Amino acid sequence: MKSVLITGGNGNIAKMIRGHLSSEFDITCVYRADFDMLDCSAFETYLSNKTFDILIHTAIIGGRRTKEETGEVAYQNLIMFENIMKNSYKFGLIINFDSGAIYDRNTDIFCRKEDELFTIPRDYYGFSKYVIHNRSLQYNNVFNLRIFNIFHANEEPDRFIKTCFLAKKNDTKVTIFNDKFFDFMYEDDFVKIVRYYLTTPISKLKKTINLSYNTKYRLSDIAQLIVNDDNIDIIDPNTSHNYCGNGNELEQLGIDLDGLEVGIDKISRIF
Repeated sequence: MKSVLITGGNGNIAKMIRGHLSSEFDITCVYRADFDMLDCSAFETYLSNKTFDILIHTAIIGGRRTKEETGEVAYQNLIMFENIMKNSYKFGLIINFDSGAIYDRNTDIFCRKEDELFTIPRDYYGFSKYVIHNRSLQYNNVFNLRIFNIFHANEEPDRFIKTCFLAKKNDTKVTIFNDKFFDFMYEDDFVKIVRYYLTTPISKLKKTINLSYNTKYRLSDIAQLIVNDDNIDIIDPNTSHNYCGNGNELEQLGIDLDGLEVGIDKISRIF
């Protein structure tokens, strides 16, 4: 059984991976209480008497548009990654979770391919992900899974799909301020992709893939899968500033994915 170390153990991504894959892999999650990821010597001390086959890096600072960010977000994200890279030789495989923010969220991001990085992000979080991705290209054992959004039953109530389910439950309206195309991936599909990367020889892995379905949905399309049309208020129907990637590279992996609509149907049974 392969041994896997996951940083950021308290985060949703780490909890999903551990919850789904703990019977298939020997998974160890580390938390802030274990050591400071900003302290390279502390990380090295932690690894000094341990051996892991794989590192999955989920620890991250920032990324939520609802929270104001400072340069400290970029600094901490970059330091954490550099500390991992200093110890990269200790792992056969490192999975880094990239972000759609790498494309610069101040621009229109529509069906972007993995290498279509036309501008440098101006926000601190996006800039840190941009630099981290470029650094990862220098290491043969580092691979990037580019997340736009993962939806799951236990996500925060201010997340869009969860908001729609709560609106249905409470018979309230869903307000869409900008009806853009937006990528969401279902939790089970996300885990299938992680499993693929954990079990496939490195020589056959794609360096970076968008976690994007090829079928694209506006926010209103997604809302209509959950609530009645009468309960959807669209403030601005303009689809500028979309946020979605090209899914061709993912499709070529041949993984049997449920897709967004099936994922929403499965979650609806819980509510």
